[in-house]
Amino acid sequence: MARPYDLVATALAEQRDQLLARDYVRFAKLVERAQRGGKMDVARLQQDVEKAKERVEQRKALVPTELHYPEELPVVQAKAELLEAIRDHQVVVVCGETGSGKTTQLPKLCLELGRGTRGLIGHTQPRRLAARSVANRIAAELRGNLGDTVGYETRFDRRVSERSLVKLMTDGILLAELGRDHLLTSYDTIIIDEAHERSLNIDFLLGWLKRILVQRPDLKVIITSATLDPERLSRHFDGAPIKLVSGRTYPVEQRYRALPDDGDLEGGIANAIEELWRPTPKGDVLVFLPGEREIRDADRVLSGRFPRAEVLPLYSRLAAQAQDKVFSPGKQPRIVLATNVAETSVTVPGIRYVVDTGTARLNRFSPRSGVQQLQIEPVSQAAANQRAGRCGRLGPGICIRLYAEDDFAARPAFTDPEIKRANLAGVILSMIALGLGEVEDFPWVEAPDSRNVSDAYRLLQTLGALDDWRKLTPLGEELARLPLDPRVARIALAGRGKPQADAICVLAAAMSVQDPHEVPPDVQDAARSAHKSWQHPRSDFLTLLNLWQRWKTWSAESSNRQLRRVCREHYVNFLRMEEWEQVYRQLRDMLGVKGEPAVLKPQDLDGLYPALHEALLTGLIDHIGLKLPDKGEYQGPRNRRFRIHPGSVLGKKGPQWLMSAQLAQTSQLFARTNAAVEPEWLERIGAHLVKRNVLHPEWSSERGEVTATEHVSLLGLPLLTRQRNYGATNPVEARAIFIREALLHGEMSRKPSFLEQNLALIEEVQDKEARLRRPDLLANDEQLERFYLERLPDNVCTTRELKDWLRRDAQAQSRMRMQESDVLRPGADANVESQFPDHLDIGGARIALSYSHEPGEEHDGVTFHIPLAAVHTLPEEVFDWLVPGLRTAKLEGLIRTLPNALRRYCTPAAEFARALAERFEPLPPQPIVEAMTEALRSMTGAAITAESFQPDKLEPHLVPRLQLEDAQGKLLGTANSLASLQGRFAGQARQALNTAATRDDSLKQWKRDDLADWDFEKLPETVPMAGARAWPALQAEGGKSHLRLFESPEAAADAHRAGTRSLLLARMPERTRDLLKAVKSKLGLQLMSLKITPESVADALARRAADHVLLDTPIRDKAGFQQALEKRGAFSIEAYKRLDEVAAWLGTAAELRKRLDAAGNRWPAPLQDLRQQLASLFAEGFLDAIPEPQWLRVAVYLRAMTVRLDRLQNKPARDEELTRQVVPLASKLPGPFHPARWVLEEWRITLFAQELKAQGSPSAARIVTLVADTP
Repeated sequence: MARPYDLVATALAEQRDQLLARDYVRFAKLVERAQRGGKMDVARLQQDVEKAKERVEQRKALVPTELHYPEELPVVQAKAELLEAIRDHQVVVVCGETGSGKTTQLPKLCLELGRGTRGLIGHTQPRRLAARSVANRIAAELRGNLGDTVGYETRFDRRVSERSLVKLMTDGILLAELGRDHLLTSYDTIIIDEAHERSLNIDFLLGWLKRILVQRPDLKVIITSATLDPERLSRHFDGAPIKLVSGRTYPVEQRYRALPDDGDLEGGIANAIEELWRPTPKGDVLVFLPGEREIRDADRVLSGRFPRAEVLPLYSRLAAQAQDKVFSPGKQPRIVLATNVAETSVTVPGIRYVVDTGTARLNRFSPRSGVQQLQIEPVSQAAANQRAGRCGRLGPGICIRLYAEDDFAARPAFTDPEIKRANLAGVILSMIALGLGEVEDFPWVEAPDSRNVSDAYRLLQTLGALDDWRKLTPLGEELARLPLDPRVARIALAGRGKPQADAICVLAAAMSVQDPHEVPPDVQDAARSAHKSWQHPRSDFLTLLNLWQRWKTWSAESSNRQLRRVCREHYVNFLRMEEWEQVYRQLRDMLGVKGEPAVLKPQDLDGLYPALHEALLTGLIDHIGLKLPDKGEYQGPRNRRFRIHPGSVLGKKGPQWLMSAQLAQTSQLFARTNAAVEPEWLERIGAHLVKRNVLHPEWSSERGEVTATEHVSLLGLPLLTRQRNYGATNPVEARAIFIREALLHGEMSRKPSFLEQNLALIEEVQDKEARLRRPDLLANDEQLERFYLERLPDNVCTTRELKDWLRRDAQAQSRMRMQESDVLRPGADANVESQFPDHLDIGGARIALSYSHEPGEEHDGVTFHIPLAAVHTLPEEVFDWLVPGLRTAKLEGLIRTLPNALRRYCTPAAEFARALAERFEPLPPQPIVEAMTEALRSMTGAAITAESFQPDKLEPHLVPRLQLEDAQGKLLGTANSLASLQGRFAGQARQALNTAATRDDSLKQWKRDDLADWDFEKLPETVPMAGARAWPALQAEGGKSHLRLFESPEAAADAHRAGTRSLLLARMPERTRDLLKAVKSKLGLQLMSLKITPESVADALARRAADHVLLDTPIRDKAGFQQALEKRGAFSIEAYKRLDEVAAWLGTAAELRKRLDAAGNRWPAPLQDLRQQLASLFAEGFLDAIPEPQWLRVAVYLRAMTVRLDRLQNKPARDEELTRQVVPLASKLPGPFHPARWVLEEWRITLFAQELKAQGSPSAARIVTLVADTP
């Protein structure tokens, strides 16, 4: 049974050929909607159909009545066959060499078949240049105007009218129309030209056309290809017929001329041309090169080598006027330097010779690194043959290949299609937006690499265009509507509606075109100098903005010709600037940017720096890098490592973080067009990509909250590490930490009153535990924490929140206060005061005590807090007795250290310890071990001695811990013996005593500086101080005598001797002056050679004489001082006597040095030993350092050296043997005047000069012992 409106649908289908394709689809949708239950005015539909038929008739009238075909073109010779194939098949593959005429004649064949009347004949070209030039050519052959019957549309130019039947366009334009017209109903015929290039756009169009052919049975598709794998295209369209159109070709001779090892490309090209033009040129030469730079390099060399030839470049971005020169006849022989654009896209006239470098510059996307690699690669065999064929159009040609024949044989048959080597993000975004299904299900000619597909999805997710499930986001929908690369589109959208929108449009447009800066190799310095005037120091992007402002200024002030000249002078590509401006205007229109373009001055850019670069980051968030230390490299996402390109303004001063517009692999991975960015911007812009790892929560009393270390990373790069409030991440755990650390442990800077009371209560119990050494009084942490958990609100985990709660709730403080029952374990008894006092009075000083019960820790047990001023006045033995509460345990511990043979007399040890404790009440005035020895011997009769005990085996808490503190209570040091502290801190104790003396009027008399005479009272042995004692004495310091207090009698005695001597010598200056004169007279020359001053010798002799004569008895009062002064004469006699002795020593030493110098290196080891012995004997300070018993032996030691030197000449072997015994010992001496040195000197006498008779029974063993005993 027929459905309603089925007859209408049938009637409409019968009239399909009379309607425009778009009208038929529109009417068919109306009928289909009505068939599904909707309503439709059939009469109105019939009227609309009739009007639509008229439109088709009008278009038929536009078809030229006469179509002329150039007979010389091969495609014209196959005209009938082609007409039949196009008429009878929906898809036809036309295969023919470039120059066969297929590009210009196929649209005319379609017109002859009546195509173009139900829609346009769409004719795609891979390049804008070809679209425009082919449209011109076809319009000329149809004898019409461009934009009339034949029109064209490119990215920036559209010349198509309602009268147009044929529309030339770039394949990108046709792709963009898919968004508005899935079924391409504007066309009744589609010609995909140059399909062998297999660009991404072409492959996408071929796939989409295959999909819609079933829905558009009226659509004709013609695919043209050079003779490069047409079978693959045929298979894609289910065996579509292939029509071969033979080109006008002649035989081409292949010659292989591989480049030399040095790879001189320009020289190889020049040699090839010389070979081809020998003896004279018979045609033009087409040279295939990989890129524009190589073309410029070759142009420079060839122009010099062939001055009578015209060298012309040809590449897609070349200005139209310069391109036209290639296609116009010339008067001179020509060398055309072209990229692969001349392989198939255009036909260069007059070519008889080809020079093929065998390479092309290809973009290849690496899915592993996510980097677009613009690299020079060898061309395929098919491409090489295509190049060779370009010289067989006019007659027999010659192709010279600048590589070896086996190299050619090893190359792949065909070039990889772009879909195998491109980033697919733009294509996939379009597919998703157009609802074209999954990429994997799309009918590609060749399916893309799954890794490229995955990488494209990843990029789209990074840009925010897709969600985690690969669904289009609202932002993705907007991106898909912009006919731009997704990155550029994302940047453009980031500026929409913002004050800097216009500037962002400028930058987005700049990223869509090639960099207009030109740096010709022969004028690099001049070009870079010109560019420097608009460079920004931190951003290549802002450099581009500065250039843009220059361009706008130049444009406003110059005519077109002048503008070109200004660009040349500044090494800026005029055409690229025009293209940049066209893209910019297009972007403004697409984004609806209103108002006049902003004029940005260089000083304005600094203020806009963050905003502009954050906008750029939206599209380049994965093109960032972190500077690696000491390598000049950057670490990017996905383990990419790259360097800043030398042409960047940041090339010499790389910032810590970098954003780059492009990562390109050439000789290495370079970042081009860069800017310094801040990690905070990266975190903000990359918020959807940032990973946060919050670790190590801990209480911060300073911040009053629980903080954690947050590690922020972006795409695997460590971005920021910072402290943050953990309560915002994990409030439950933060509250638990807050209770444990802030409340239970009191880690809070300003404590509420309840907490002060609670902590004091807990501390009291802990102190009692430490004294009793019973860790069972205080409630455990769980019980204490429960107290707070039950009372503290759930939302309180910071000090600010606690303070707010306490302020709001008047009863909160009282509820939070603990009672003793809250901090004690059930049934615990804490009364312990009698056995563990807080203080002890020792030696007149009040010593504070503290207790700790932490077995194994250094501070376990009782600690005595020793004041620095009292450290030398306290009796050592008192501390060993500890305190009453620990004394019995210590006595038991010491008993247990006895050897088994003695301990058996003292068992059970605990009972003996209790008995001893009772016996030692009150404490005996002797060390604990001595008292125990006497008591146990009395109690047991055992032969126990003090050495029987082993105190070092006691548990740590039974050993006194002495903690030295200054007057402010600051810890200075700890030890287990008083002697250790006294030795380590003697100087500080002395300083403390004298500081106290300056503040205490009763002590000031014992601290005087710069004494001139003994004008003070008799020095007492000791001076009482608060809680301590001090010992007054004279002290020599800075060439003066001073009165000071000392910490111990030993220190005072040592200082007093030197201080008294200094004061005595100061009182008899005439004696010391005379002594100095005598030293200068007697020792002047000798001292100069030894680099010793007479003053130092005179001072040392005076000190020794004073010690010997004046200080034979201690001086403590003025009378004793005067008696010493009366011995001036004896002092002088002693001093001069010692001067004579020193003069004799120096004379002997000089003679020894002379003999040693004369001996040279005749007996190396003995002579070296003698030299070192002599030098060390007279080392710096020798007059003070030689001990008094050795003073008279110095002459003997020098005589022994003389004897040894005499004997060395006769018995060198024996001396060398003895030297081997002496030298190791001499080398181990800690210093030249160490006590062991004098034993060594006597031992030398024993070995080398026995007749001089050594003193003191010297031996090697004794020397070793003395050295070993050195502290």
